[in-house]
Amino acid sequence: MKPTPPPMAEQLVPDDIWDAIAPLLPAHPPQPNGGRPWISDRAVLGGLIYVLRSSTPWRLLPARALGCGSRVTCWRRLRAWQAAGVWEQLHHRLLDWLGADGQIDWSRAAIDSLSVRAKHGGS
Repeated sequence: MKPTPPPMAEQLVPDDIWDAIAPLLPAHPPQPNGGRPWISDRAVLGGLIYVLRSSTPWRLLPARALGCGSRVTCWRRLRAWQAAGVWEQLHHRLLDWLGADGQIDWSRAAIDSLSVRAKHGGS
């Protein structure tokens, strides 16, 4: 008997990646009046990763096949997570892990004006 492949979200978001990101995600708002069922954050993250890895435009995201709701759901969740600072926190967490593991050579680091704001006349 062939093992069944994991759902697409689990293929696109392996457990170790999910374990790193899940604690950073904000809780979803309550839906006291019902509404559509909440699409899991992991499924939505799978949709976002699909867009990034495949360079697929949002309008061509195969949301139904991926099980990530819709392209609008993915885009809205991406916007909410950005506003909540999820990506910045994840970036710092990854740098900490890599630094602790000795995988970053800080002597070869570079900073440009797009990454760090240069204030006029400031120190």
